[in-house]
Amino acid sequence: KTPIAKHVLEYREAFKVHSTYLLPFQELVDADGRLRTEFIQTGTATGRLSSQEPNLQNVPRESKWSVELRSAVEAPPGYSLAAFDYSQIELRILATLSEDPNMISAFRNNIDIHRLTAAKIFNVPLEDVEPEMRRVAKTLNFGLIYGMGAAAFARTSGLSQQSASTFMNAYFREFPGIRSWQEDVKRTARAFGYVQTRIGRRRYVPGIFSGSPRFVAEAERMATNQPVQGLDADINKMAMVAVRAALEKLGWWGNKAKMILSIHDELLFEVADSIIREMSPVVRSAMKSVYRLAVPLEVDVSVGDDWGHLERVSSE
Repeated sequence: KTPIAKHVLEYREAFKVHSTYLLPFQELVDADGRLRTEFIQTGTATGRLSSQEPNLQNVPRESKWSVELRSAVEAPPGYSLAAFDYSQIELRILATLSEDPNMISAFRNNIDIHRLTAAKIFNVPLEDVEPEMRRVAKTLNFGLIYGMGAAAFARTSGLSQQSASTFMNAYFREFPGIRSWQEDVKRTARAFGYVQTRIGRRRYVPGIFSGSPRFVAEAERMATNQPVQGLDADINKMAMVAVRAALEKLGWWGNKAKMILSIHDELLFEVADSIIREMSPVVRSAMKSVYRLAVPLEVDVSVGDDWGHLERVSSE
């Protein structure tokens, strides 16, 4: 409500962009004009790769600075950048782990999961779902992966806490497998002090034995998050290995195709224009087949001359 607040927030955002990205980019760029980050295998509890000096995984995607910042990463002449991004992989993993029939059916039948969720929690036909309804449903779908409660859902979605609680209750009625799975994970954590992914990556949650309601609740959130995000990290790492093997087999790896960034669920490549059409289905196939879930893995492809102007291309 105070007019100056808007300007303070704009200043903070501009200062962060300047100090976190612009200055480090200029200071750390190598003599050949390339910016090389350092990836850390042990930097996160979930198993995801983290990036530092500079952190290229946190370059903004949706701020007013994002296009300008990302446009600084350009493909050399004769090459393009191609991004291969797992589509809603965490929700696909959640559907698999929870064995929820409604969520599994949605993904198998290529139904927009956020529209379906909105239709169920707002109790309207699928074709009557409005953009705002879908936004609320999307917030809820992804929030549950992180163990979000009603209070956090209310803050994130802009709903009242009463409405948030009502929607969450409706959600678990429509997707009962998710609530049952979450409770099973919490029981496992209380029994053993850790949870693990299907592949065996463990995360210990000692706070679950603390006796403090606050620490126990935080440990339960970590416990329900780890099997999803941890398996996501495992799949992405396996995908990196599988893609390299597929491209090496064709003789493209390292000269005509280079993997230059791993950004959570996305792999970014520098690709010779002469092979980009042939390469896309090879990479998509390797990523989609690297691990079997109860629902299909899907990969979106975007191509452009620089990182700030990637355009979605046909999936096939």
